[in-house]
Amino acid sequence: MTTSRKINILRLVLILLIVISLPGVVVSQHLSSSRGTSLGAFTASVNDVSGLDWNPAGLVNVRDWELTASNSFFTRKSESSKGYSFQTFGGSKKFLDYHVIGVRYSPGFSLEFIVPTTFQSVGGQRIAFDKRVTYRELYALGYAYQITPTVAIGASARFREELINDTQPLFDQDTVLRVRTFDYNANSWNIDFGIQWSPDPGWNMGIVAKNLFKMSETEFPAELQSYALRTIKSVRIGASYKPSSVVSFSLDLDSQRQGGFGMEWNITRSFQFRQGTFFGRQYTPFVGAFSTGFGWKFESTRLDLSYLHFFNRTARTGTTVENFVSDGVKDIAFNQFTQNQVMLTLSVPLGRTKEVLAKIENVDISTEVFPSSYQIHAYNPLGKVRVRNISQKPIEARVSFFVDQYMDAPTETKPYYVEPGSSIDVPFTAIFNDAIKFVPNMVLRAAEVFVKASPTEGYDDKSQAKLIIRGRNDWDGNALSLRYFVTPDDPDLLRFTRTVMSQNKDSLVRTSRQLEKFRSAALLFNEFSSRLTYVNDPRNSKDRVQFPSETMALRGGDCDDMAVCFSSLLSSIGIATAFVDVVPPDRSHDAHIFMLFDTGVPATQANLVSDNPKRYIIRKNERGEETAWVPLETTVITDGFPKAWEVGAKEYFNHVEVELGVVRGWVRLVDVLPR
Repeated sequence: MTTSRKINILRLVLILLIVISLPGVVVSQHLSSSRGTSLGAFTASVNDVSGLDWNPAGLVNVRDWELTASNSFFTRKSESSKGYSFQTFGGSKKFLDYHVIGVRYSPGFSLEFIVPTTFQSVGGQRIAFDKRVTYRELYALGYAYQITPTVAIGASARFREELINDTQPLFDQDTVLRVRTFDYNANSWNIDFGIQWSPDPGWNMGIVAKNLFKMSETEFPAELQSYALRTIKSVRIGASYKPSSVVSFSLDLDSQRQGGFGMEWNITRSFQFRQGTFFGRQYTPFVGAFSTGFGWKFESTRLDLSYLHFFNRTARTGTTVENFVSDGVKDIAFNQFTQNQVMLTLSVPLGRTKEVLAKIENVDISTEVFPSSYQIHAYNPLGKVRVRNISQKPIEARVSFFVDQYMDAPTETKPYYVEPGSSIDVPFTAIFNDAIKFVPNMVLRAAEVFVKASPTEGYDDKSQAKLIIRGRNDWDGNALSLRYFVTPDDPDLLRFTRTVMSQNKDSLVRTSRQLEKFRSAALLFNEFSSRLTYVNDPRNSKDRVQFPSETMALRGGDCDDMAVCFSSLLSSIGIATAFVDVVPPDRSHDAHIFMLFDTGVPATQANLVSDNPKRYIIRKNERGEETAWVPLETTVITDGFPKAWEVGAKEYFNHVEVELGVVRGWVRLVDVLPR
């Protein structure tokens, strides 16, 4: 062969005629959820493994194990793309109550293009050298975490493959035309991050950052980069509003100026109808597609059917190579080549498959727990739980509360009636065990809160709350709770009072029966005062109170400690007592506590106690009888009973009778009731 002939053949190799039309898409599908497709906006309310596409934070709505499969039926008449297609199969698992993982296999997430190219030989023969471009997203995995009852976060990773099978002409030295095949591939992991938030029972919000990170394993060579996927970072925000149990609305908007809007009607408890619209700047006209669908639920199994229809179908089949190369494909799942389709999704929950009827929206623990007064929480609410009925029928919800180590079993409330879709606040109590009495210092404990509305075993929802348990000597400053430091059954106190009474039995025998309690209190006080010393600390450390046995062992204390200790001594021999809590207006730093004790002398014979009516108080005892009560100021304990009585009577008269402290609310009498 002459040199000139070889040159002519090489020139002919450069004559490539590109066929301008592409045959189209082999398979394409809008994400992986029929419900999401029929709504058109699923970012804020996704509740299954399709969260790997829509919003990975939505995985937290999975109950336990759940398997999901989707299939599509394409309506395009082209032989290359019509018919049945298996789309996805995935599963998700909740563990440790707040964590969920999800995985998905999706052979239907695939796009295939053929770029036909011909070579024309000298003899006029045309030989095809097609370039086959394939995009696939076979695998995805994700993780979600429930931070609070209303906030969840999640991340997903989707593995993408880009394949090019290219054929090119090759001439041997004998000028025989041959065909050579080249394969190229590019792989990457694309990471999404999402958040779901339920600020209100009727509202759900969602935000997802798509393709936030891309980790490439291999890439196409530079001359083929025009065929690579155009991975675009974007942010999509979604909102879902449910004004009633019958209807809900969803809206999605993203940073690419696209979005969707949808509505869902609960026709019956088991049957839903949905309708959605897709819009954005990429469509001509602005509204590019609509969707519709149905949902059916039998027990815990869900079946969803959707139909997606595009208005401008010609633009999706009549593109050119130039347009394909310049515009590229940005999303395998939903792009300019996606066809009309019918999709069917089946979801089968496993494990704890019972229907969830109630959800915990908020837990409010309204007070700290003081070991000295822990019994009050058995009948006074410790806090409240906001419970929402997420079903379509009325429920009766019970709330349980439990703190490990300090409770033997959870406490459970009575049933509360809740209308469908509404929320109520359920107050709860707590029965603590004796271990709480020995907490030396303040601790922070995790409390478990459960709600149960289903007739079957197990709970519908669970949440954690932080509970502050104070130390055993801590006090909240309230005189009502000060009485819980009174311990008349303490062995050390009983030993002390029995010894004093025994040593003075001859004196007590000579005392009239009416004045027996009065005389016993005086003897006990004098012996008490000989052993203890008052420490001047008038409520500057009001948050700490000694138990009577500690005061006796330490041989001293402040006004609160003294009042508690002597009240315990009197109670141990059957004498009723009361605290006088004085908090002068505008002078809270002068707050003070002293005490009264019941002499048992009837009001008609009060002169037996004293000829001066200012030295005693007439008030009812626990049996409703009016008797004479004697005030005592325990801070002057070293001066003996007469002085303590004198000062106490003077303080009571000034604060209560002269300054009207009880009437004006800054003086309060608190009976130390029998324990």
